[in-house]
Amino acid sequence: MLDQPRNALNNPLLVRKLRAAGVQVDIFSPRGYGLTQLNRLHCKVCAIDERTVFLGGSNIGDHYPTWDDSNLRLDGVLGETFHRIYDYVWQHASGQKQAQNPGLDIAALFAGDCKIWMTVPKQQQDIRQAFLKLIREAEKAIYIRTWYFLPDQEILDALLEKAESGVEVNILLSNKTRVRPIDFANYVQAHKLAKAGARVFRYTEKFMHAKVAWNEQGEVLFGSANLEKMALENTFECCVAVQDQVLENQLRRAFEADTHLSVQQTPEIFRRRPAPKRALSYACNLAAPWL
Repeated sequence: MLDQPRNALNNPLLVRKLRAAGVQVDIFSPRGYGLTQLNRLHCKVCAIDERTVFLGGSNIGDHYPTWDDSNLRLDGVLGETFHRIYDYVWQHASGQKQAQNPGLDIAALFAGDCKIWMTVPKQQQDIRQAFLKLIREAEKAIYIRTWYFLPDQEILDALLEKAESGVEVNILLSNKTRVRPIDFANYVQAHKLAKAGARVFRYTEKFMHAKVAWNEQGEVLFGSANLEKMALENTFECCVAVQDQVLENQLRRAFEADTHLSVQQTPEIFRRRPAPKRALSYACNLAAPWL
């Protein structure tokens, strides 16, 4: 899929150059298992040999380094798991039999001690369950940092329940994204959370493209999935669950620093929005299942 019109010409030229240099380049074009072009590939993983993996929110493109993003490097004895995930996604999307991965159980994948969660359209929605688990197991605080924020009703209810029970619910989302209807729609969910006592910040410095959530117990969910229906049901996504108190502390400090580059959405701020913008927010929110 193209993220900028000029790449309609640039990408094929780049692919030809890479292949001419001996690089294996596979073009993702879903057509098997009832998939359509809407079931896009959204994973961002770079697996180097069997000991180093980079994953998180960043795509590879000239403009992406100008965005605020979060990525994670894992080092250790990781095995061939991420290489096999690559093969699995390619074969699944192509409608091929899983001949190369007959023993790959995508519901039981690990990178060292880190559990790997995946979303596979028409088959697995494990990342959604991982989000719910992270929220429900929080006893003091839950943090979510995300590009798109449009949780379904079950996830929203879980966050509201935590906020109303006194757990600190902290959300940092990009105030503007490339899908403006989502930016209007999520004012409604954010308003409900703010009324329940959650802290909701809209990052205004630039595009904020991160996808990471954690709780005070050091349980961190890091990867490619946004907290919205399309990512959690209809796109190929990959996240890892990491138990690391040091990482949790670093993420929390970065979160708090970025609140100073954000506008906190309070109930009063929502009520002060011009009536046409509030009406547009409610209209876009009604359309949320299709965004």
